[in-house]
Amino acid sequence: MSLLTVTGYAARRHLHLHLHLRLHRHWRRLAAAGLFATGALTALSGCSTTFPTPTPPASSVSLINGGKDGVLIPLHVERADEDHARLGLPVQLDGKPVYVALDTGTQGVRVLKSVLPGSDYPSAAPASTLLLANGAQISGATVKVPMSVAGSNAVKVDAQAVDAVSCQANAKRCVAMDGYTGEFGWAFSGLFGVGAAQPDDTCCTQPLRALVGHIGERYVVHASFAKPYLLLSPSSAITKDYTMVPMTVSKDGALQWPRGCVNVGDKTTFCAPLVFATATTGMIRVETDTAPNWTGDDSPGKVLIQGNYNAAIGSGKWVHRYDDAQVTIVKAQPGANRIVIGLMGMQNIDVLFDFPHAQLGLYARETVERLTP
Repeated sequence: MSLLTVTGYAARRHLHLHLHLRLHRHWRRLAAAGLFATGALTALSGCSTTFPTPTPPASSVSLINGGKDGVLIPLHVERADEDHARLGLPVQLDGKPVYVALDTGTQGVRVLKSVLPGSDYPSAAPASTLLLANGAQISGATVKVPMSVAGSNAVKVDAQAVDAVSCQANAKRCVAMDGYTGEFGWAFSGLFGVGAAQPDDTCCTQPLRALVGHIGERYVVHASFAKPYLLLSPSSAITKDYTMVPMTVSKDGALQWPRGCVNVGDKTTFCAPLVFATATTGMIRVETDTAPNWTGDDSPGKVLIQGNYNAAIGSGKWVHRYDDAQVTIVKAQPGANRIVIGLMGMQNIDVLFDFPHAQLGLYARETVERLTP
């Protein structure tokens, strides 16, 4: 964690959230005792509206070997909810610089409606809701918005204009209880989803695949905090050591995540779509609609158990092992089984999205990650 860089602005945002949460808890105590005053209420009610729109760093791009080996876009490490790290990417929406969190676990641009420079964008789809792993949910209609990345030519994409950020019904005191999260309003203005398709997520255009000249049809996400980056159109020389596994192709032709399995100690082996999600902060999250016999059961969305276990994930011929990994097992809705490898679980893993060949490439610098001395 010593490699994380916290900018002065990010530190101020962290301090502001810390103070706000303390005030929020204090307000509840005062309300219960009937001791609050009008002046205190005024100060507290304005707390959630004083965050400035996150300012994106300058966009930059490098051509590897003159562009023959790819186009490299640096990512930025920021701290967000509960001091967890996120990967930030500056983009332009309708000509306006906007700071978004790069997410390999979702598909499409989702941005706060209030951040968009216009208000009369053509409608693309009615309002929908996306549930996030941190207990938050976001809602809003889909609109057509011009988008560009690192100076690329602008293209119109279907993006979700988020006008409501709240907690899910079974997580009433989540990080969004005051109407914002790290990704939506505090550290960033939204999510930039560059992952494979998922059956329950059809709201938006996959932004990289929409770029002019097909430069975003193949790309590598290197999530290591030391020097994170997005590499568009990598050459075969760059990706020669990746193990390729087939994506799942749905009946309508959508390219979805490959099947994979996770082994949790000597407890269980579970197989489901294997998802790599940079906006999910943990290591390994098992979402299962059937509770294991060693965890007890609960309602969908509830954590069944969390702990540290020796674990292994794999798909096809590719296997990666963790010593003493943090594993969270969550009860899923029926048929919504997934294995999610979060940002902390991707620190040693590079992921190649190869949509023209319907493949995912996986490369780990170490076969086994030893997380404790």
